[in-house]
Amino acid sequence: MSAFFADAATIFRREWLRYRRDRAYWVGQLVFPVVVVAFIGLGLNRVVTLPTGASYLAHLATGVLALLVGSGGIGGGVTLIQDRASGFLRALLVAPVSRASLVVGKIAARVAASLALVGVLAALFAPFAGIGLAGPRALGAVVLAVAGITACFVALGIVLGSRLRSLESFRLLSALVTVPLYFLSGIFYPVSTLPAPSRWLAAANPLTYGVDLLRYGLIGVSEIPPARSALLLALLTLAATAVAIRAFDAPERRA
Repeated sequence: MSAFFADAATIFRREWLRYRRDRAYWVGQLVFPVVVVAFIGLGLNRVVTLPTGASYLAHLATGVLALLVGSGGIGGGVTLIQDRASGFLRALLVAPVSRASLVVGKIAARVAASLALVGVLAALFAPFAGIGLAGPRALGAVVLAVAGITACFVALGIVLGSRLRSLESFRLLSALVTVPLYFLSGIFYPVSTLPAPSRWLAAANPLTYGVDLLRYGLIGVSEIPPARSALLLALLTLAATAVAIRAFDAPERRA
């Protein structure tokens, strides 16, 4: 067990250094949500009335934070393709290192980066969007939401990255998969306003529960009981992590 944590910590440090050194990544991740909330949220705030009673500005700000976490998580597939091209992935897979520790290390590093981004952006949005920790359980809800969304999207990135060899193919297929998930999750509008068939699809979308739990933690509003969202997201996170661990061998089999 100690070897497992040591291996996971090594992968965590490597992935974290990769994120930390990419200044363009951090600038883009900070600027994009601010632009979206400023131009769309402020423009529609007095036009759109939501059934939840929250302002559209707060609704969109929390949704964009979830979008940021998901889009960052899917980048786990990009790093997988880069590691294969450099030969580092083959070295990892032939080493006496458990696949679970590799996946856990990647997910943990991405969760740390996502929490840092969400914390900074929530502080930026707080003065004009009215978001902030909404109660004694809010911090736990935010952390679980960020960790769950990250794990699910890192797992998706690993599954796609294990089957694709070019970044162009990865970006195209990941967009085809993730864009419907974003629109069917409550990021831009409440799930309750969708037509019935779309609401059924939203109920099967892990991101729906992450978005709702994050919104509950930051503005105290939710469409789904928070306990249900937390339970389903935790179960889906474990399932997604297991799928990612199983898929991690694929690059070596296809090499």
